[in-house]
Amino acid sequence: VGPWWQQMVTVGYEQAAGLRKKHQKPTGFEISRAKTIAAPSSKVFAAWKSARMRAAWLSDEAITIRKATAGRSLRITWSDGATKLDVMLYPKGVGKTQITVQHGKLASAKQAASMKAYWGKALDRLATVLES
Repeated sequence: VGPWWQQMVTVGYEQAAGLRKKHQKPTGFEISRAKTIAAPSSKVFAAWKSARMRAAWLSDEAITIRKATAGRSLRITWSDGATKLDVMLYPKGVGKTQITVQHGKLASAKQAASMKAYWGKALDRLATVLES
């Protein structure tokens, strides 16, 4: 594995040559979504960590939190048992937090597109719950 810029050039070349699809990684497909909401990171973290609070915005997904660092990040196994989430929280001034969700090990480009849309809507629901 070379420097980061070499990896970017390689990915760009492979995509241009038709050897790699958009969002494709060696372990499958990976997407990310981000949203800044008007809530402190402690409140956003609690909305992910607490099953009761999570039910208000993430429907009935049975996730497994593998690792959590209060107010900063969560490593999650998704309800399908095969795909993984990395949730990062970045404080952005008083009472604001940027949430970044990376969903990896997806099986196909179609699943990646579906999950990208899913996370856009889920983060909108989270914002609605925490900002009201």
